Amino acid sequence: MNRNTRYAILIVVTAFVVLWLVPDVVALINRKPDKAWARVRETGVMRFAIDPTYMPFDGLGSHNDFYGIDVDIANEIARRIGVRAEFIVAGYDSLYDVLEVGQADATISALIVNPIISYEWKYSTSYFDAGQVMIRPERFPQTTPVSIAVEYGSEGDAAARRMARRSDGINIVYFRSAQDALLAVANGEADEAIIDGVNAAQLLPKFPELQIADQVTHDPYAIAVWGDSTQLLTAINVALGEMQRDGTTQRITNEWMMK
Repeated sequence: MNRNTRYAILIVVTAFVVLWLVPDVVALINRKPDKAWARVRETGVMRFAIDPTYMPFDGLGSHNDFYGIDVDIANEIARRIGVRAEFIVAGYDSLYDVLEVGQADATISALIVNPIISYEWKYSTSYFDAGQVMIRPERFPQTTPVSIAVEYGSEGDAAARRMARRSDGINIVYFRSAQDALLAVANGEADEAIIDGVNAAQLLPKFPELQIADQVTHDPYAIAVWGDSTQLLTAINVALGEMQRDGTTQRITNEWMMK
């Protein structure tokens, strides 16, 4: 290979690399500054919007003291980032709006990820899945037909109906509550039960012979930030990842679910 040929190849390769990197460089240049992250670092405070009306995730005491799973997770995230958490009360319909106008830096309030609006607001990794789960005895003999216990009118009811339409031999048994559905499985009146993840976390400790066998649907809870808050979101995700790995998130969840 002569010198001219090598130069020609080098030019082509260089041009290819430049063209490949141009979109990333342009995106970096055009990226808006993360005002929320700058404010958090400057003040040492991360403001979380919260609707304190849904225990065990979000509550508010008589002395304006916030408590619940979300509050403990937010406090731990802030601690790991090196700042302090503050909480701002917002109605459920305003949990996103306060981010847009800068009244809060993040929202944590049993917030289900909504992919439709994620182009303006961004979500963290999920820290809890409230979707429907299948509950069975630890020793479950596969039988046909299968009877599924559900709370009448619940999402578990809808999930069981979908399963029955797809498969023959499924009999749905209705009960007044998720606890009654689990009791039916424990007593042998039904083979399985479908209940939501929150009820499962709260009720399963009362039924040690039962266990989660399958995740039927997904309703992930996550933290939301304004779309430009990329650095803040990265910091939140790093803290959440550490908390998942060292068991902190599960410990917080278990403590509140058992109260």
